[in-house]
Amino acid sequence: MSEEKKGLLARTPLQSKKFLAAMIWNLLWLALIGYGINQQISASTLNAMVYSSGLVQCLYLGGQSAVDAFVRKSFTLKKQEDTVVSRPK
Repeated sequence: MSEEKKGLLARTPLQSKKFLAAMIWNLLWLALIGYGINQQISASTLNAMVYSSGLVQCLYLGGQSAVDAFVRKSFTLKKQEDTVVSRPK
């Protein structure tokens, strides 16, 4: 496996721009919820904020796991192609 492929699979989450954006987004949601609690806004509004935050987190995690599965599968297929092509006949 080339160095570029190894680097792609070995990246940490903090090196991902999407991950950092999602973490910042979640911190902002928490700040808004905390502000709402501090200002004593209605319970239904707080519920909507919590459900929205949860939905965003679930969609992000689901999307990332689907992308990760796709990338790993494509690397596996590429590796199998390389071994079939390089096999002597």
